[in-house]
Amino acid sequence: MKKIQVLGICLLVCLLVGCNSKTNLTQYSKTELDCGFDTICSLNAFSKSEEEFDEYFNTMVEEFRYYHKLFDIYHNYEGLNNIKTINDNAGIKAIEVDPVIIELIDLSKAIYDLSGGAFDISDGALLKVWHNYRDAGKDLNANGEYGDIPENSELEEASLHHGFDKIEIDYKANTVYINDPDVSLDVGGVAKGFAVEKVAMTLKEMGISNAAVNAGGNQRLIDGKADGTGWNVGIQDPRAASIAGVVTNSNIAIIPDQKDVAVVTSGDYQNYYIAKGDLVYSHIIDPHTLFPADKYNSVTIVCKDSGLADCLSTSLFVMDYEEGLEFIDKINEAYDDDIVVIWVSNEILDDSSIKSISEETQYITVTDNFKDKLITSE
Repeated sequence: MKKIQVLGICLLVCLLVGCNSKTNLTQYSKTELDCGFDTICSLNAFSKSEEEFDEYFNTMVEEFRYYHKLFDIYHNYEGLNNIKTINDNAGIKAIEVDPVIIELIDLSKAIYDLSGGAFDISDGALLKVWHNYRDAGKDLNANGEYGDIPENSELEEASLHHGFDKIEIDYKANTVYINDPDVSLDVGGVAKGFAVEKVAMTLKEMGISNAAVNAGGNQRLIDGKADGTGWNVGIQDPRAASIAGVVTNSNIAIIPDQKDVAVVTSGDYQNYYIAKGDLVYSHIIDPHTLFPADKYNSVTIVCKDSGLADCLSTSLFVMDYEEGLEFIDKINEAYDDDIVVIWVSNEILDDSSIKSISEETQYITVTDNFKDKLITSE
């Protein structure tokens, strides 16, 4: 039997928090609109004082802004070699970088191998084509017009220029060199989650406990709440979100009582444009079809590491359901985890899929290790 709870109110935030009455710690929460990564970030934590909380919060914001610059593929920053610097020097020279960039590339390469190429940060040429059409399409949509779709020939040409064999890393010198001038890195599928994990670990080193770091839906929970209970995390209803024309924060399900985990969602409802035929094209590109993936409305991951979770949510978004189950088995073995996956789609994926009540009929499918724990509305 699945655990069912009717969600009687529209939740205003994705992370559900409660009051603390069992300790002398006070719960504080603050949000910053300019954290980089084209998103907002927030910190929800129990602290001894507001001054202590503010120190954690200011560190979080500063760290997020640094990682945004480090992983940026569009802008240069004085005195900083970032992903754009590497791309700009493809076929020219190796670039010395912060070792964190190499760590991110190594993680991405591991997931590329385990996913059979479903996750590929070396596909920058292909992703750039779709980025340009998506930006132009958004502008056209704003004027009541449909966006355009790239020709197959343009996509096929761009898809030729990728591969981790084109990326050379010197671990002693901390350099990265792309040996093909037509290959570029795009780390959009991992950068934000990777940054969230790094920020959370910095805060832990500073002494924070009982906290939740959130960057645009990429959440990293540090311990539970101060009273010993876990955090409840809401999964946004994809079809009550921006595709419906109005951004809301209604939840399609609740992940209850979580401690020391990351919760990351990839969805088709935040970064997209509409082309002829009212076809919606999201930002998550399937490297095998060369087109935006359309199998699911969202995929949510619960696992130990936010960077890994970001890679997995992107990978699973482009995979068939059965293929995804096999992939998660590989990841659990490789990373010694018991990863939870929650798919939201317009189709029944297996016999345990739960029909949800929302503006549009959707089904929630959960991996076996969480089927009786997820709280849904019905």
